[in-house]
Amino acid sequence: MVIRSRWISAAVLALLIAASGAAIYRYSDQIPEPVNPVLASDGPRVTLMDFAQPIPLSPLPAGWWHREFLFVKPMSISFVTVAGVQALRCETSASGSIFGRFTDIDLSRFPRLRWSWLVEVPVVADELETAAEGDDHPARLLLEFIDADLVPHHLELIWSNGALKPGVWKYIGDFPHFVVRGGDARTNESSGIWFNEDVNLLEVYRTAFKRSDSPRLSNISIFCDTDNTGSKSVAYFGNIELWQ
Repeated sequence: MVIRSRWISAAVLALLIAASGAAIYRYSDQIPEPVNPVLASDGPRVTLMDFAQPIPLSPLPAGWWHREFLFVKPMSISFVTVAGVQALRCETSASGSIFGRFTDIDLSRFPRLRWSWLVEVPVVADELETAAEGDDHPARLLLEFIDADLVPHHLELIWSNGALKPGVWKYIGDFPHFVVRGGDARTNESSGIWFNEDVNLLEVYRTAFKRSDSPRLSNISIFCDTDNTGSKSVAYFGNIELWQ
């Protein structure tokens, strides 16, 4: 899926469009400007998305956004409790969209990203997930960083469909995806289980973009899609936090 938005630079947009050409973001009056970002706290952690405190979905509070794509149905989102965890539920059926939150946090202070997620229905498709036509995942986190030169960078943390193992990188064109979790979708390996993740986001940023600076995290979003493969998925996300 190609992402087209005001917070993605022209260079990144051109790269994404060249990579797959599958869907283009719909411009509308619903597009928010960066407002009300999550800021750093004095404690050891910053909560970026708190699903124990459900928010209204229409209209969304300032600082939250749900971005849709032209010719693509959005994912269905709701707040539920699964195995005792209060979570955001994301369901797709040949569909996809992005649900995000603006942030403004120095990763040198809070470098570790921690969250929990569960995939109930994995993506099962014949298309290779390493190719543009198979670039669907039941669960992703899409991140935007602003480097020391005020240039934006984007990458994804993904739940693989089975071809890729945790710790490896996937590229569609030059767009980086870091595999955090995965399993064989055809045997439902890893499905239906909550996993707690702890990723050194500063190290991931430096590896992906070959930089040594410490950026600011300016955006984090949940991105689930099955529009390329026409398949289905159901995923759940627990609270998402940055830690020192």
